[in-house]
Amino acid sequence: MRDALLVRVRMLAGGSGRDRGAAVAEFAMISVLLVFLLFSVLQVAVFCYVRNIVAASAADGARFAAAAGVDYARGGFRASDLVGKGLTQAVARDVPCAGRPGADAASGLSLVVVRCAGHIRSVFLPIGSLLRIDVTSSALKEGQS
Repeated sequence: MRDALLVRVRMLAGGSGRDRGAAVAEFAMISVLLVFLLFSVLQVAVFCYVRNIVAASAADGARFAAAAGVDYARGGFRASDLVGKGLTQAVARDVPCAGRPGADAASGLSLVVVRCAGHIRSVFLPIGSLLRIDVTSSALKEGQS
């Protein structure tokens, strides 16, 4: 009686002979998907971080070039320099910034427009530059009407 009960418990706990090794196979299949999901979430986080740094740098470059007596192009140079300091020089080369004059559509006031556009590389996959960044920032130019 005791042996029959022990055999029954082992069958219930261990499953039948056909199911042996199924947990390992299921773990292997699910772990691949979970690792891919983890890397995807990390790539989105990196993209958001890089975009925030580029946007802040473009805004600062536009404010810098908006000062009286400062050339429009210097705003783009300042934004590129800030991207290089905040991230890496490789990202600064891949996402160049340029300053140019502009005008407000409603009032006609002079603006400094700094645009940073380019591609960033995938962090975890060696597939090149898939993610595009395009940020534009503007500020009113001082000393002009």
